[in-house]
Amino acid sequence: MTENYGPILDDFMDEALRIEKAAAGLGIPLRVMGCLAFRIKSPEFTDLHIKMGREVTDIDYVSYYKHRQKLINLFRDDLGYYWVPPSFARASTLRDLFIDKEHDRKIDVFYDHLEFCHNIDFKKEKRLDVDAPTIPLAELFLEKTQIVEINAKDLKDLIITFLAHDVTDDGSDTDVNGKHIAKILSDDWGFYHTVTENIKKFIDFVPTVSILNSDQKELVINRAKKLFQMIEDAPKSRGWKRRAKVGTKQRWYKIVHSMEGTRDAR
Repeated sequence: MTENYGPILDDFMDEALRIEKAAAGLGIPLRVMGCLAFRIKSPEFTDLHIKMGREVTDIDYVSYYKHRQKLINLFRDDLGYYWVPPSFARASTLRDLFIDKEHDRKIDVFYDHLEFCHNIDFKKEKRLDVDAPTIPLAELFLEKTQIVEINAKDLKDLIITFLAHDVTDDGSDTDVNGKHIAKILSDDWGFYHTVTENIKKFIDFVPTVSILNSDQKELVINRAKKLFQMIEDAPKSRGWKRRAKVGTKQRWYKIVHSMEGTRDAR
């Protein structure tokens, strides 16, 4: 007998939270990523996010692979979604695609990792247990800054994050956990290089956003610089130092040919 979770909702945010709640009722951590997650974490700046032209087009989640079959059953049997069986194109990405045919809307569910230009591991330190209903702010930051060809949409997401949240240096996840970010990047020069270059791009981008006042621009830039310095100051591993000597002479990131619509959701 299937559970009655009600109909699929028109509003992206309402629907994302309906699904997260349904999974939580089964003891499954299903964490929101992408554009919606940034709004959930910084609700006081949702209007600004919209005024900057940031649109929501899809819903993205990440969970642990051990819950995969239960999630497929939940989406397909209880929540009203069509499950797209894995194809060769998704064979190496640990993800499932669900379609809301009524609203012509897609949902991606990733498992254990988010791997595009670089790899974000949620399983190793059980990072999905840290926060709800979204992934932690540190991983939200890395979700954006792991993109080699970062664009204005990504940078706008970071703007509302740094407006609403400071950078912590004590390992806590109440705001952006700078210590956790610096630790990850201190063992992976390629990831470090992409992120730090993107922070520089972000700092250059903020002054061009006319909708922000001078105090907001200063606050956002200062918090980005604080995180940048924490990353720089963190002790680096031997592997990091060896790879740093090679630098950009050798490709340091994974080439992403297609994100099948998922990138737009971010």
